Amino acid sequence: MFHKRLPRWACGRPACIPGRVRRSPWPAGALLLILLGVLAIAPARAQDAAKEPAKGFIYPAGSHIGLVPPAGLKPNPAIRGFDDKVNEAAILSFEMPPQAYGEVEKTMTEATLKKQGMTLEKREELSIKGGKAVLLVGPQEAEGQKKIRKWIFIASLPDMTALLTVQVPDAAAELYPDAAIREALSTISIRTIVPIEELVDLLPYRFGDLAGFRIVRILGGNLTLLTDGPQDMMDAVEQPHVLVSIAAGGPTDLSSRQNFARNQLLGISGFKDVKFINTEMLRLNGQQIHEIVADANDTKSGADLKLVQWVRFGNSGYVQIVAIAPRDGWQQAFPRFRAVRDGISIK
Repeated sequence: MFHKRLPRWACGRPACIPGRVRRSPWPAGALLLILLGVLAIAPARAQDAAKEPAKGFIYPAGSHIGLVPPAGLKPNPAIRGFDDKVNEAAILSFEMPPQAYGEVEKTMTEATLKKQGMTLEKREELSIKGGKAVLLVGPQEAEGQKKIRKWIFIASLPDMTALLTVQVPDAAAELYPDAAIREALSTISIRTIVPIEELVDLLPYRFGDLAGFRIVRILGGNLTLLTDGPQDMMDAVEQPHVLVSIAAGGPTDLSSRQNFARNQLLGISGFKDVKFINTEMLRLNGQQIHEIVADANDTKSGADLKLVQWVRFGNSGYVQIVAIAPRDGWQQAFPRFRAVRDGISIK
């Protein structure tokens, strides 16, 4: 069924299951590079690790992970963490499935850290509310970069592994001493749900007209799922829905764009007997939009569906919109699909 699996363009892999914590796609070595670098990912499901957050507790916008940051560090939704831009200090968060804890912990050897420029001074096992954690501390120095002090905090919680890295340049060491960092990390808490309004604000595009649809899920920070009906499940057999995504790249010449759009649509799982009814290149606000209208059948039930895909090409990327409805409701749904399409603009 299409509602159980998202297409390749929606999740970056051939298929993924929305709403579930996924197994880490990175090998152990890559996990270490992530921990030692600057990276934050989109939120995953988790349960509260602390039911009564301490005073001054903050969840950065879009993040399931929150804490009481040291004075001077402010929330930054771009990294789903905290930073002090003046002094170049930061706390970065990274959310992973629960089974990743053991894998990540095994990579944190002194020899492996040393290859990344970090000298391990301390390694401690800690008890935290709702789980356990490991803290690794030491200086890190990379060629051509400032020497920093780094704390790597790996927490095993009921439904997720939380990874936090703290980096403080030597010049700011007095502003962010070890005791302050440890105190902040000890306040870690996980919230079950990130408000949809936070996730919408972080999208790289905005909706000017939802045409009566409602946003039910945002994945990866750039994929939005909308529907209209009693169910939040994305099931085209039961009710119409729309998927909107943005990505970098894409072909530049007309013929390649046509083939690209066809391949994108045919790569979506959950359909069979797909028949193209109409394909054409449109222009909207000075941009090319490739439109494909097709008939299809649901793979599992065989139900009759109709769908439209619009791929709007820009100079450095493209927006993909896929809208699906039961065939007997197509005439009512299609004008609303177009209204959603026409109201999307890049931030």
